[in-house]
Amino acid sequence: PHHNIANTLSDNMKTLYFFLALFLTTSLVAQESVIFGKVLDDAGAALPGAYVSISQQETELKAVVTDTDGRFRLEEVPVGTYLVRVKYLGFEDIEETVDLTAKPVYMGSLKMTQAALSLDEVKVVGEVLPAIQKGDTTEFNAGAYKTLKDASAEDLLSKMPTMVIQNGKVQAQGEDVKEVLVDGRPFFGNDPTAALRNLPAEVIEKIQVFDQQSDQSQFTGFNDGNTSKTINIVTRSGMNNGQFGKVYGGYGYEDKYKLGFSGNLFDGNRRISVIGLSNNINEQNFSAEDLLGVLGSGGQRGRGGFRGGGGGGNGGGGGGGDFLVDQQGGIAKTNSLGLNYTDMWGKKFDISGSYFVNSSNTDADEKINRQYFESNGSNQVYDEQSTSNTVNTNHRLNFRIEYQIDSVNSIIMRPRLTLQQNRGTSETFGQTLLSDMLLNQTDNYYNSDLTGLNFNNNLLFRHRFAKPRRTMSVNVSGGYAPKNGNSLLQSENLYFGNAPSSEVLNQKALLETNNWNIATSLNYTEPVGQNSMLMLDYRISLQQEESDRETFDYSDVTGDYDEINEPLTNIFSNDYITNSLGGGYNFRKGRDFMVMARANVQWASLVNEETFPDNFNFKQTYTNILPFVMLRYGSRQTSNVSLFYRTSTQLPSVDQLQNVVDNTNPLQLTIGNPNLRQAYQHNVSLRYSKTSTGSSSVFYAYVSGGFTENYIAKSTYLADSDDPIFADLDVQPGAQLTQPTNLDGYWNMRAFITYGLPVKFLKSNLNLNLSTSYSSVPGLINEERNTSDTRSVGVGLVLASNVSEKLDFTLSLRPSFNRTTNSLQSGVDNSYYSQNSGFQLGWVFGKDFVLRTNIAHQFYNGLSEGFDQNYWLWGGSLGKKIFKNRLGEISLSMFDILGQNQSIQRNVTEIYLEDVQTQVLQRYVMLNLTYQFRNWSTGRQSQQRQQRRDFRDGPPPFGRFD
Repeated sequence: PHHNIANTLSDNMKTLYFFLALFLTTSLVAQESVIFGKVLDDAGAALPGAYVSISQQETELKAVVTDTDGRFRLEEVPVGTYLVRVKYLGFEDIEETVDLTAKPVYMGSLKMTQAALSLDEVKVVGEVLPAIQKGDTTEFNAGAYKTLKDASAEDLLSKMPTMVIQNGKVQAQGEDVKEVLVDGRPFFGNDPTAALRNLPAEVIEKIQVFDQQSDQSQFTGFNDGNTSKTINIVTRSGMNNGQFGKVYGGYGYEDKYKLGFSGNLFDGNRRISVIGLSNNINEQNFSAEDLLGVLGSGGQRGRGGFRGGGGGGNGGGGGGGDFLVDQQGGIAKTNSLGLNYTDMWGKKFDISGSYFVNSSNTDADEKINRQYFESNGSNQVYDEQSTSNTVNTNHRLNFRIEYQIDSVNSIIMRPRLTLQQNRGTSETFGQTLLSDMLLNQTDNYYNSDLTGLNFNNNLLFRHRFAKPRRTMSVNVSGGYAPKNGNSLLQSENLYFGNAPSSEVLNQKALLETNNWNIATSLNYTEPVGQNSMLMLDYRISLQQEESDRETFDYSDVTGDYDEINEPLTNIFSNDYITNSLGGGYNFRKGRDFMVMARANVQWASLVNEETFPDNFNFKQTYTNILPFVMLRYGSRQTSNVSLFYRTSTQLPSVDQLQNVVDNTNPLQLTIGNPNLRQAYQHNVSLRYSKTSTGSSSVFYAYVSGGFTENYIAKSTYLADSDDPIFADLDVQPGAQLTQPTNLDGYWNMRAFITYGLPVKFLKSNLNLNLSTSYSSVPGLINEERNTSDTRSVGVGLVLASNVSEKLDFTLSLRPSFNRTTNSLQSGVDNSYYSQNSGFQLGWVFGKDFVLRTNIAHQFYNGLSEGFDQNYWLWGGSLGKKIFKNRLGEISLSMFDILGQNQSIQRNVTEIYLEDVQTQVLQRYVMLNLTYQFRNWSTGRQSQQRQQRRDFRDGPPPFGRFD
């Protein structure tokens, strides 16, 4: 079948590659010229930092920022008629029409007139306006949020409306932040944690929050739905050239230690940052991507072993995508090193890249109480206690290379490589009870050693024709992700009931998987009149996954693992091919209104093939229409509303398809389903944001909802079931078996509302937010359908000081209420309440003494017996500023002063709810020394200001039209 697929792929792509070669080899030359001049204020003085742009038919084509002498120069501009616009805060805009020929145009000295402001506006400027709205971009003024002088970017962001930073997880406007940019360029790849914790707040001028589109979407102006919540940090003038960073260390009780450093060299367009960290107190400066990496949750037996959490152990629970930092479960020793580099090589190459390596060694004790939903009124409970050790090493390399061939052609390449090794051991005791009657129990030892690699690359060629807004782009992407490893399972299992039995397992498993994919898309846009555009789009992709899992039993005769266990051995592959053809329409009226609609017809085929222990080949075909609609309306710099409707398909993974039992936990078995179909998802979302200059307030609302056809749900046969499937799979009755299946009826909804305003008499800012969510998740329990409905409501309050650089405090309160109901058995419906309160204080007093304290209160009610908690976590330090310019600090700190630290987590799925309690770090005392270095210079100031041009008025695509 692979040969046929390759032929099919070749036939589909011949024509596409012919046109691609034609475009790449044909010389596309257009006449170009130059527009230059100088910008002055109303007194005739040079005005540096003014924003100068050229546009045609309301489409901004190029922009620069004036240098320190007020000069600007727009080069490589195709011959034509342009509107030149000059903008600067506090001045009236200048607009002039220029007819550009082959001869350069000198516009002379453009004198700007100071804008007339109302009394309210004058007052707001004096107090520093906290935020403005620029299209879909919300821009916060860092000067409106005061922090201690040595605060980090993370400390600054935590004071801003719509921002939530908790346990290392960064959210903006109710969504997880995926990337942080500095002056519009990537900073430590897709790792917000590393970026925000290692950049000082004092270098920040603005924080911009927006949904970043793909490179192709930014170029064409047609949103393809592939967006990610992104933060762009705009550095202060005068602080974007120099060297800065810090070195710190500490040592304390029971050999607790931490060592770290961060160094930044900013020199015009060249920026180099290095960070390092080593400690045994659970501090990490990287995200969960580096822990889960390319292996899922591989090495931890309780998390599903090879299946990556697909139903075994603790699978389906909580935040696999969260940032596992600070109060994560277990005690971790961490070593990490990171490097970030950005530069302009000549006038044509824009380079940015990062390398990150980290290793962690985590010991964890965990207790689980899991309650299942059954229709017969019985109460089946699974209890587990485990001790585990996981050693994880991860290398991550990212690059973005942009080559500006000429004024109309460019190439963007994004290679990415991740390499990971994960070794884990665990000892587990688990048992299943039915109405207090023991059904089974296991005493289990598990060991695994896994290695994985993930390489992918994206290449985008862009061409802009002489006719404005007529474009062509070709995107080619590919990836390769092999992984392999082995595991050892030694388990003694007892099964009670009508026919008691026991088994002893001593097995070794070998795993080898390969995943590769390639995709190509061709996009063409054509202007229609002054306000409209049409788009044509063709895409083709091929993905192939192969999984070879072999399990061997120990032989007493040979003393080796050489007896193959056929029910636990499987060789499986799947091939997924898609062809997609579609088009779109974009209408834009001025700068305030835009509507876009696009639709693609997608033809797809999924071929599953098993070659051992059975031989079969199963093919499925799908035809879907995938519409996408977007509407945006905004009032310049004050409000914006956006409405989205998007659809997508979800392919089952090879783990979900492979028909082999995973007995990592012999009481909690999982198996794939080769008959799974792809899921079809619908989503609608609405965003509204408003900033008020009169009250200096910020309001943001986000509502989204959706449903899924052919949702990939779980079908579970509980331990008290006598279903024939157990005999068919040759597994012990009394175990539990979970298999994925397709079901309709999945719904979800979430909403997030926030309002921020200054509290002048307290010299503080108050941020209020309300969040709510609802999900209806179908599943099967003993072949009976169960629908688990989960509702949650949460309120947030943050009062953050805005006093001075010597006094900084934050008071927060986040209560939430959660309720779960089930259609099978209302007797296990559950409600629980949680509350997280906190107080942080930083105070510089007397002769440079520094007091810091952090008090957190966590309260849980309604969890399983023994899991409800009410505890305080209090830490603090007392120190003194030392060295020249008070750049050093020596301090004595204590963590968990009251000795009450705990870790509790509630997880809800369609078949059970569970509470998890994990070992955490307890009280320790540490002596710390920190030194910060600062060396600012003006150096290549004007070049850097030009490089920042794209994000001065909001990032693309909408910043160009504001």
